[in-house]
Amino acid sequence: MPTLFKRSNGVYYFISYTRDGRRRWISTGERQKSDALRKLPAIDLDDVRKKQPPRLSIYIRDFLSFAASIYSKGSVGIYKKSLTHFLRVAGDLEISNISARHIDLYRQRRLGEVSPVTLNIELRTLRAAFSYAVRWEMLKSNPFSHVPLCRIPECSPAFFSASDFQALVSAFKEKWLRSIVVLAACTGMRRGELVNLKWRDISLTERVVRIQSDSTFRTKAGKRRVIPLNNVAIQLLSELKISEQTEYVVTINGRKVRDVWVTRRFKQYLRRLGFKDNYHFHSLRHTFASWLVQNSVPIYEVQQLMGHSTISVTARYSHLAPSQLHSTVEGLSKQIVLN
Repeated sequence: MPTLFKRSNGVYYFISYTRDGRRRWISTGERQKSDALRKLPAIDLDDVRKKQPPRLSIYIRDFLSFAASIYSKGSVGIYKKSLTHFLRVAGDLEISNISARHIDLYRQRRLGEVSPVTLNIELRTLRAAFSYAVRWEMLKSNPFSHVPLCRIPECSPAFFSASDFQALVSAFKEKWLRSIVVLAACTGMRRGELVNLKWRDISLTERVVRIQSDSTFRTKAGKRRVIPLNNVAIQLLSELKISEQTEYVVTINGRKVRDVWVTRRFKQYLRRLGFKDNYHFHSLRHTFASWLVQNSVPIYEVQQLMGHSTISVTARYSHLAPSQLHSTVEGLSKQIVLN
């Protein structure tokens, strides 16, 4: 029979088993020894053990299996990378034993390996991953919920000027790459959205493209949005529609374009033309937003077109519209009279 003992709170506990060299105590919920003894046969020790928080490696395995069913392949990759790095630093401990010390050590180690921006992405990813442990009642609280992010100097997103963009497009030898880049600048679509774009998602008569998940692709956060198409996009898509008789909008000899091909080839052209290293394919999305703001499009409309969840994400482009802001404050002159 398990050994009973009474804690300072007046409740009787018993030893269920040991793990990691530590005793695990289970509460009977009773303050009278006789009641606690009667309750012992009703307590299923095997069931109690099953409810104990899993080791980190087991949680990572189960979480990634679950994440693959609701998140995009790219998001699952970020979760896997972040969790694997944390496992390497913290060790394969029970998730209930994750402490501030483990997290601080992880921050220290990773700052020596990656940039503060990358570390912040990993910290936010870990916070999201362990929120499921709380939801699944494996943890009472999220160990990453109050972890501060690294301070990042505010800087403007890198985007292409009209002349730089034209020079870039003119340098392309590949038709498929040119098509993807022009569509990115015209719509603000992400790389994954572009390579997975299908003709059924496009209506040339309505002049819109519908970004949505399907059995082979999941949008960021599973969100669906509709983007209007301008004349340049309509012309390009009309030309592709005539020449391409495939399921996907942009292909290479009828084959689906892979994400890595786009990233690698685009970066090669950037380096060849002398662009700085902070320019990459995602800069085309920044270019779309920046050009909209420079053309006096209201920031809330830019938010909708970009598919941002909050206006604060879009607000980083607002400094690009000084002339619009000047005209806005000039309206106050009517209310102010100098003697």
